[in-house]
Amino acid sequence: MSKNNTVKLTQEGYDNLKEELRRLEEDERGVVAKELKEAIAEGDLSENAAYDEAKDRQARLEGRIIEIKQTLAIAEIVTNTKGDKINIGSTIDIKDSSGSKKTFTITGSDGASPAEGKISYDSPLGSAFVGHKKGDIVEVETPGGKKKYEILNVN
Repeated sequence: MSKNNTVKLTQEGYDNLKEELRRLEEDERGVVAKELKEAIAEGDLSENAAYDEAKDRQARLEGRIIEIKQTLAIAEIVTNTKGDKINIGSTIDIKDSSGSKKTFTITGSDGASPAEGKISYDSPLGSAFVGHKKGDIVEVETPGGKKKYEILNVN
């Protein structure tokens, strides 16, 4: 499989997807099936809002299951080699040009949660840092223009 057809994930991200898949297949499918059965029992499906809702939920559920299975099938688990260069799994301390300091952990695609300080390696910000090391100045194109960040520390 070529590198372009892989999704890089940390072991934690991979494990989280496996657990989500298990929960969706083993738990949520049963709940949705029960909702559909109850809605069908109400009769006339042409004007049955509960049936329409249950069908929509089932479609979203099955779509997410397919998406997770596809991601897991092409996943490449990346471990941080704890080198001096930033990679997936690295935690970095940065300072922007205004002096504001932030800490980020570089994650795989499905592990990103900016509110928790986790940014994906393939996001504009994450990809700008990958491969750099402590002391580097990194320029990132943002919607508001170019921003410069100094890398203060790499763990």
